[in-house]
Amino acid sequence: MSECCSVPAGECRLPQATQLSVCPHCHKKGKSVPTLTVKNLVRDHIRVSASGSYLLCRTPECDVVYFSDNGVFRKPDLKVRVGLKEQEDSAPLCYCFDYTRGDIRRDLEKHGATKIPERIKAEVQAGFCACEAKNPSGTCCLGEINRAITEAKNLASLTR
Repeated sequence: MSECCSVPAGECRLPQATQLSVCPHCHKKGKSVPTLTVKNLVRDHIRVSASGSYLLCRTPECDVVYFSDNGVFRKPDLKVRVGLKEQEDSAPLCYCFDYTRGDIRRDLEKHGATKIPERIKAEVQAGFCACEAKNPSGTCCLGEINRAITEAKNLASLTR
């Protein structure tokens, strides 16, 4: 018998929290997201259990976006494109104010800098964001925006 349950060791299932910590496809650690986020962004919201606990797979190459013990949602299952899983200019980064990777690149090319983070901060401070409902990560986009700025600057310096 196993230490964790009363079935033979080969059939023993790990505790639920451990099962949910890694993506079933790429086996990378997931990030917890609010159920509201998943419910708002998947096409078949009926499949989203209100009592479920969901994780986001942040691996760009992996097709899985959300996973839980209730199932998996892949990129085609969502109503929106998942910017952190794409590299094209049209990839969304800010879901509340519609900023893309291309917007950042164009700002940097034209002005040598970008004021997009400041614009987003001003909108957030004015109370005009809905990150939990609109952003697939369920959190503010500024982290992704700043990563994209760094990537764009690094890429620009390589092409000079």
